[in-house]
Amino acid sequence: MREQFELELQVLEESFLKMGHAVLEAASKALLALAAKDSDMAKLIIKEDRLINQAQLSLELSCANLLALQQPQVTDLRFVLTVMSACSDLERMGDHMAGLAKSTLNLSPSDDLDIIEEDIHLAGQKALKMLADLLYVFSKRDADKAIAIANQDEAIDKLYYKTSKDILSLMKEQTISIKNGAQYLYIIGHIERFADYISNICERLVYLETGELVELN
Repeated sequence: MREQFELELQVLEESFLKMGHAVLEAASKALLALAAKDSDMAKLIIKEDRLINQAQLSLELSCANLLALQQPQVTDLRFVLTVMSACSDLERMGDHMAGLAKSTLNLSPSDDLDIIEEDIHLAGQKALKMLADLLYVFSKRDADKAIAIANQDEAIDKLYYKTSKDILSLMKEQTISIKNGAQYLYIIGHIERFADYISNICERLVYLETGELVELN
């Protein structure tokens, strides 16, 4: 009975990591679509977001079944609760990348600004690294590394505030249109929130390892 339960926990973790890598792929494609102004790729990201939504529902159902049909020990219970909560964060991260893709479609190509997009891509690459590092350490249950990953969010926050300020200044000076300026604000906002959710999952990983609820963001 215990062996079967441990197998189900292993499958649950593999499914969670698979969902995480799907979100990582969506984020990478979203940044590529923005850089290349690739409308076809942007539309594909929006379309495929439903797969991430479906993965969340499947994980939540698996977690509910494990809690209802098994009698998990304390550490097992923490793991199931961690996955149930973290998969919701991953789903929201996927939504933000779909939102980024929608903003990419709304940008006017004749009115883009390389200097703004450089800062946006810098923030995006930092967020991608945070998620890739988190997925690597998740199965290792490394609370210290989870805290270190969450601390990287501060650099993205600083870029968010700087870039938002720069965009607003350029809009005021009429260097870029109100339409494009608004889309750039949406885009950097999506990346900032994406990184915040990574920090949330790091908090859950610390809870999984230590049983302590901490606030890292």
